[in-house]
Amino acid sequence: MTGRTVHTLDERGFIRDWLVSPAWSGPCDDLGRLLEPEGSPWGADGRWVLTNGPDVAPFKQRLHALHPLLDEQPLPPVVEGGALTWTRSHGDAASTGTWQRVHTGTDGFVDWSRFCFTPEYRHSVCATTLEVDQAEYRDLEIASTGPVAAFVDGELVLQTDEFSYMEPIRHRVHVRLESGMTTLHIATWQVAFRECRHIVSVRVNGLPVRVVIPSPGADEHASRAAEQLLESVAVGPWASRDGTTRISGPRGARLLVSVSGAPATTITLDGGRAVLDLAQPHETDSEGAASMLSTGESELTLRVARDDVPVCRTARVASLAGVRRVDARHETPEAWRERLLRHSAAAGPGSARALARHVLDPDRPLDTADLETPLRMIGARYDCADFEAVGLIHLWHRLPEQSWGDDDRESVRRALTGFKYWIDQPGLDAMCYFTENHQFVWHTAELLVGEMFADDTFTNTGWTGREHAEHAAPLAEEWIRRKLAGGFSEFDSNAYLAIDCFALVSLVEFARSHELRLLAEALLDKVLLTLATNSWQGVHGAAHGRSYTHTLRSARFEETAPIMLLLWGIGALNDAVLPATVLATARHYAMPPVIRSLAGAEPDEWDGRQVYRGEYRLHHDLLARPYGSDLRVWRTPDAMLSSVQDYRSGLPGLQEHIWGATLGSEVQVFATHPAASTISSSARPSSWAGQRVLPRAHQHRDSVLVLHRIADDDRFGTTHLWFPADLFDEWQRQGPWLAGRVGEGYVAVATGRGFTPQTTGDEAWQCWWPAGDGACYVATVGRRAVDGAFSDFVAALGDPAFGGSRGNPAVSWTARDGRALALGWDTAFTVDGRDPSLGADGTPGDTPHLHNPACRQEVGADRLEVEWEGQRLVIDYSRGRRAHPGSGVEASLVQARGSRHGRA
Repeated sequence: MTGRTVHTLDERGFIRDWLVSPAWSGPCDDLGRLLEPEGSPWGADGRWVLTNGPDVAPFKQRLHALHPLLDEQPLPPVVEGGALTWTRSHGDAASTGTWQRVHTGTDGFVDWSRFCFTPEYRHSVCATTLEVDQAEYRDLEIASTGPVAAFVDGELVLQTDEFSYMEPIRHRVHVRLESGMTTLHIATWQVAFRECRHIVSVRVNGLPVRVVIPSPGADEHASRAAEQLLESVAVGPWASRDGTTRISGPRGARLLVSVSGAPATTITLDGGRAVLDLAQPHETDSEGAASMLSTGESELTLRVARDDVPVCRTARVASLAGVRRVDARHETPEAWRERLLRHSAAAGPGSARALARHVLDPDRPLDTADLETPLRMIGARYDCADFEAVGLIHLWHRLPEQSWGDDDRESVRRALTGFKYWIDQPGLDAMCYFTENHQFVWHTAELLVGEMFADDTFTNTGWTGREHAEHAAPLAEEWIRRKLAGGFSEFDSNAYLAIDCFALVSLVEFARSHELRLLAEALLDKVLLTLATNSWQGVHGAAHGRSYTHTLRSARFEETAPIMLLLWGIGALNDAVLPATVLATARHYAMPPVIRSLAGAEPDEWDGRQVYRGEYRLHHDLLARPYGSDLRVWRTPDAMLSSVQDYRSGLPGLQEHIWGATLGSEVQVFATHPAASTISSSARPSSWAGQRVLPRAHQHRDSVLVLHRIADDDRFGTTHLWFPADLFDEWQRQGPWLAGRVGEGYVAVATGRGFTPQTTGDEAWQCWWPAGDGACYVATVGRRAVDGAFSDFVAALGDPAFGGSRGNPAVSWTARDGRALALGWDTAFTVDGRDPSLGADGTPGDTPHLHNPACRQEVGADRLEVEWEGQRLVIDYSRGRRAHPGSGVEASLVQARGSRHGRA
């Protein structure tokens, strides 16, 4: 035994092996020292900054000045498993912990990121040792998103006080490494408001050095061999349909595998593979709550079965929800509703469970446990507490008083009448008011709670409930009218479209204003119409304005999935059941039948277009500029292709899903320009959700061309493709093409010089790296009925011409039917030499708002008319209401009047 493990830098010079502390955290309870909790929230010193990550950096710097990172304190010894003590700032109590070994992702970041629902101070430390045989100088490039203090052999060599949102700030220091071992400590300081990217990396510029982790009882030679073995192991696929995952690697290897911290299981790779039972999936963190949805993931820790080998690797796999349906022909809407309600009734505690249980058993008393999370979140002003407030509104209206336990109803009243409902009301908190979905949920909550308790005095503002309702009503109405006319900035989000539905149906059900209810009904119709036309077999496979990795890897995790299963019988059930449950328990909203028909329609060809245009408002969106998207959807019975055209091309991305092909719930194929190696929702963009720099995409029918600009100093220097090979019925590579088949549907993607698979880790044979520069892609979908056998489809794929330069890429390709498609970064997209955006006069033509086989509506039209298989939907924009079929709101009013007059 040598008492240490020895590692190399990666090929770019990043240190990948560290000892790390926990991320210590505590409440950020002194915001009032810098911000006024009352009065106008605007201005340079206004409290608006608390809920906007990109703009909050200067304020974080002011907080850091109050509690600066303490650099004069003993440095903890660098030894694996050793105790450590660190004090964040002068006067604070010391934090304690134990050094834990970490091998970073390919981006080199030590990552303590977290979604924090209330404001938190955070701090952490990482350390390693560097070894050289001859004393030499090196340049250390230290990157972080917050203040750091770096110590080389105990000497402070760098101290910073800067913050960034997602993109790390780089600092360079020139250091001398003495012969032998040199310790490196880095202390970090952060303050979190919602998503907090808490990271640090170190890159050694110059000749390589050895990275050494002191570890009592370790043998560096055995550990090096074990590390090479673990680097050869593959886990996956990520999506587990049967509660197991496959582990493969060198034949005969014996590994210890722990699932989410459970006792380890010994497996032997007989024949080079083994199957591991995941048992009950365990959430590794709660970050999915940022979108009301868990990730379904378990974290595997893999080790070699030797006591003197401490090295390990981690992998993530997801256990899929059991209920997914793609055929609704043999069931009724009543059966779909029953399935959804029983699923919700068996879910974890919360408003959805309480609602479902009441509908299924009206005599069952409310379980107080269903109130605990909503009341805690509202009382402590957690981010996303607005969602919980609307859930409680449904309980208040739906459950009779006799169903409530002692004081439960009063507890809800106190919570709702003490809550903050908009940024201009008193309070210092980090609840989000500015994303599109949150805006509307807040207005809905304030309006409905104000009407529920019209004569109560609300303790936070001193207003009556009636005054709160008067404050919210014009905000809610304006939001609806803007979205009804122009569409959403978070276009077709498979997370937040569900939240929009949740708030809209709440207004339809409970608002006192007849006109507002009709307006909400009209927009809800339109939202569900676009969900039906922009999805395929229960997969919301459109391009998305905002999305998360787990929903792109499996549609079973989409928040829109339970809504689709409820309303048209195809989709999936998961944890995000509150929006679907309130739709299932609605008494006044009735979805127009044509929407259900469109959702189940499988025409041979569906060519759809959806153009959204709107204006951001500074005091609502924290931006003041136009927004817009041009979405294309191509659907056949066997495949779907969707993309958003030229969407902010060349600008930094966030959570956008620009293009993708769909052949199944877990077979979604797409490429991204990764910004990180993590898939955490606190990295925006991450590895697979969003793009570091947005590409330029243009689609014509069944094919899309995509171009990327990749900077010379980009951390990854390329793009990558998600293509889960093991989930295809068959797949093959031919020249630059990677093609696959599921059933009778086909997809093929090409890039310069083709693709090389990732063969190890938890993305093995799912992540594919371009063999060339990764700047240009061509993707196309097909089907047996048109293209013949899969082999014929592949044989008909002519090679694209990839050209241009790294800064100005270009691609052209002749499709299977002879269409000549061409796109350059700065030049027009052409089909057979013509720009399809040109009108008859040869200038750019007018764009439709919606155009597909069921409807065509021009931008600015005063009506939307949809017709399919003899059924119609007409929305009158000028009157803000559904014109045909009859309004469910109107019908309920007629019924109510009849009941009051003694009629059935």
